[in-house]
Amino acid sequence: MTSIGTRSRAALEHSAALVVADPNASSHTAGGDVYCLPLVAAGGAIGAIGISPDPPLTEAQRSVLAAAALLAASAKNADLFFQVKENSARDALTACFNRRHFLELMDSELRRARRSHGSFSVVMFDLDHFKQINDRFGHLCGDAVLATVGQRMNTILRSSDIKCRYGGEEFVILLPDTKLSGAQRVSEMLRHDFEEHPVAWNDQAIIITASFGITEIVAGADDAQAIIGRADAALYQAKQDGRNCIRVSEHHQAIA
Repeated sequence: MTSIGTRSRAALEHSAALVVADPNASSHTAGGDVYCLPLVAAGGAIGAIGISPDPPLTEAQRSVLAAAALLAASAKNADLFFQVKENSARDALTACFNRRHFLELMDSELRRARRSHGSFSVVMFDLDHFKQINDRFGHLCGDAVLATVGQRMNTILRSSDIKCRYGGEEFVILLPDTKLSGAQRVSEMLRHDFEEHPVAWNDQAIIITASFGITEIVAGADDAQAIIGRADAALYQAKQDGRNCIRVSEHHQAIA
């Protein structure tokens, strides 16, 4: 095959425009001496693949080109499917996973911990006096506070840590391969960081504080809900002790 000249390039561009506009169009007859196929993803053309062959393509070569176009489009479709699935599992405001997806991930982490005789910790925290923020400044301000908390978690936590907006102003974090002492350090980092990054709202600074409850799972466990229940009990104790503090579950789960 020869290199593409100015006329061939123009013909390719024209043919590509035709098949992108109408993926069902015949690129061979439309382009004359070019062969062009659309790359179709999510029901629409996202591009085209084409050549200006000399001599003309054989049927076998056309089949290979069609397969290449299909493979490229399939890869894009798979990527789009992953993005849709990922977005449906996340809270739009904080970018944290939703409760349902988090519990699925936690079950997987429990199975992994059983196999490897490993450990992990769970942190649950609740934003202090969040209802008062909504009542005084409005729900848009409350949304800005929640979004800031999501951003600060992304800054502080590892990419392997699993973040969840459990409901309202309540969050859960799973820290893989993390002992209780490590979870306490992470919780203190978050507690301090929230206070150090107030939300600016109508010329006022909204101070964010949170109460934390922690539990550790060492060597396989009962179920995710029971583990979260222990973290929640520790969180309740933190609220009883004046808020803006960290408390540890008195009972740690052994993994059989």
